[in-house]
Amino acid sequence: MATEIGNQHLLVDPTTQPIVPTFEFAPRIQDLTNKSVGMIDDSKENAKELLEEIGNLLRERFGVQCVNYHAKPSASKPADPHVIQAMADDCDFVIVAIGS
Repeated sequence: MATEIGNQHLLVDPTTQPIVPTFEFAPRIQDLTNKSVGMIDDSKENAKELLEEIGNLLRERFGVQCVNYHAKPSASKPADPHVIQAMADDCDFVIVAIGS
């Protein structure tokens, strides 16, 4: 005599818990005098103009000495890792513009 066993279905919960990366903030700069700022333009409309104005204000009001400028080829692509490393090596802080 043959006994037939029905199909069994295993339910799996597809949800996951968020993975929250650890992050440490960079030390805050107390004085911008004679500091070097890096500026990354995301290549959207008006990003260049925004960064130019910010650079001028930082020079005039806060004594920033050097502005290093980089324009990404496209807003949808990340900045080249070599550019990011160069900015980290050469600049005291970096500003990224997100145009409109």
